Amino acid sequence: MTFSLASMIFLFSCSSSRKTSRDSFVPFTKDLRQKLERDNIDLKQVQFYIDQKLILSRNLGDQKVEVSSGVVKLENGKFINEVIVPAFTPGVCESIDNDKLMISFEKGNNNVAFGPGSGYTFNQYVLYGTEWRNGTAAVSFDSNKFRARCGTCPDVASVTLVIRKNELDKIERKSRVLKGRTIE
Repeated sequence: MTFSLASMIFLFSCSSSRKTSRDSFVPFTKDLRQKLERDNIDLKQVQFYIDQKLILSRNLGDQKVEVSSGVVKLENGKFINEVIVPAFTPGVCESIDNDKLMISFEKGNNNVAFGPGSGYTFNQYVLYGTEWRNGTAAVSFDSNKFRARCGTCPDVASVTLVIRKNELDKIERKSRVLKGRTIE
């Protein structure tokens, strides 16, 4: 009995240490981007994450077709291609298009656009989309049009680009302090 109790405690302590703490991340903002650019930090070298679960889906119709990303499932007699990006999945900036950052969570032509939001998120980088309705938006992914929804919140407009606080500390520490000179 004590062995099984000790095993359970060990397993729970290990699993909780692997969980990602939201407190370890800060939103990527316009202000932060300007600071990084002023310090000549290449945004393609910054590790990005998203703070919410993102679900991309598209209707394939009545017949199954070739799918390169995600899984295919049958829903109401229709085949659906679904791609899930869990919260805090690491991504890289593949390219920059004015204010938009094209973030990739896997190799290939699978970028998702993020940029400054509007309203209360005007400074934060959030998911870019079109055809907004009922908390979802149309996005381009893998050269196809997908419907994006948030898997952990009511509105996909809440999906925010974040970076780790310790990454920010590393970036900010890329300065050197001069000791000065004295007259000889």
